[in-house]
Amino acid sequence: MNSYWSNLYDSFKDRSYGGLFLSTLMAIVASLVLGAVIGLFNLQIYFPYMLLGIGLLAAAWIWRVFRWARARSREKLRYGPLSRDELRVARSKLGKGIKPIYRPAPRAPDTNLKY
Repeated sequence: MNSYWSNLYDSFKDRSYGGLFLSTLMAIVASLVLGAVIGLFNLQIYFPYMLLGIGLLAAAWIWRVFRWARARSREKLRYGPLSRDELRVARSKLGKGIKPIYRPAPRAPDTNLKY
């Protein structure tokens, strides 16, 4: 069964793990900064409320990305397939600008092998 998480990971595998590394690095740095701010300014009292607010913002952002991805997936198939006549015209336009590759004619094998 194809899951969302395996598809997400597969897209990173093809790009040499750069995006995965950067997103992990940003998450670690953000959590360190958040921990430092909480400890430095003595905000342990407000920590549950901060978590709630951050969670709500993250949920809203995830929902927005999800809706955006769904809208983009519907746009992919916006145009129907081309008719035969449209395909013929498109192929004729493609063929006009391409020069054929000139290769020398293949030589017949040498069968007179007298040494």
